[in-house]
Parts: sequence; structure tokens; C-alpha cells
Amino acid sequence: MVAGAGLVAVAAPLATATPAQASQHLWRWCFQCSGLWFSGNNTNGHCPLGTGLFGWEHPHRSAGSGDYVLTLHDEPGAGQTDWWWCNRCAGLWTVLLGVFVPKCPNPQYLNGVHVNSGSGMYKLETLPNMTNGPGGQAQWFTCRKCAGLFFAGNTPQGVCPAGGAHERASGPGSEHVLRQL
Repeated sequence: MVAGAGLVAVAAPLATATPAQASQHLWRWCFQCSGLWFSGNNTNGHCPLGTGLFGWEHPHRSAGSGDYVLTLHDEPGAGQTDWWWCNRCAGLWTVLLGVFVPKCPNPQYLNGVHVNSGSGMYKLETLPNMTNGPGGQAQWFTCRKCAGLFFAGNTPQGVCPAGGAHERASGPGSEHVLRQL
């Protein structure tokens, strides 16, 4: 600073704080069933692969998966709400399809129903024209048989807890885009 030079105060515009994004990462794609499950509870949940005829059980497997981020239902932005984490299988499921019994693969529960106890309500983001955008991955669908979310970008379409492969639900709101870290 030069001696004798005065300081001039300049009013700087105040930056408006961006609303906090209530998001949760550690959601993973299971390469066995093609479903989305939460990996942050020190458990791999229950995968529908192998929970059938012979009664053996397999946890979800995350090899090859990205780290997916889901937002809570009250966050700003477009998307579909009424998605829940199931504390029995660790999978993501919805009640929007009107499926009479959303099918859970956890063999410890004879009724085989997903539950939302302990879950926040999530919103699945959508992008215009269902195209991949920065950090987004398309080809996620709601299964019309189990009400779960599955990735259809690979063949086969995964193992559905309701039997056979997952089947895409039809109509608006059945196709989703997920973001990754």
C-alpha cells in the first residue's frame, strides 16, 4: 500500500445462500438383480437371486456400481415422489403403481411385502427427454411386478422378487434418471 493512500470501501453484493440439498449417497446397483439398494447400513440387504426354490440367500452385490445419489421428496426440482427404502431388503420401491403387494425378496418375512419403516420419502429426478445429462444415468425403470426400481441398460433385465425378470411398467413416471457422485 502506498503511504497516504486512502482505502475506499466498496459495497459487495451479498450472495444468496443456495438451499441445502437433502441428498443421500451410497445407493448402489446390484449386478445380480439390477435393482437399486442402499449400502450405508453395514449390510448388503437381500437380493432376489437365489431366494427361491432351494431357499439359499444372496446379498446384493455392488461390483461395477457407481455411487448413486437420491434426494428427499421436499427438495426443489422435478421428479417423482413416493419412493421408499425397504428395511427388510435394502431396496428402493414405490407405491405409485397400485401393485397390490410390492414384493420384497427377504426370505425371513413370509408375507414378502416391502415396508417403509425408518425410511424417508425419496424423489427420483427426471431429465428432459430422458437423456443422460451431467452426472445422470437413464434407463432406470419401475418394475410392474415388484414395484422396485431396476436398471434396464444391461441384458438380462435382472431377477425380480416376484419371479422371472423385471418388467417395465408402462405409462408416464415409469422411466427415471439417477445421478451419480
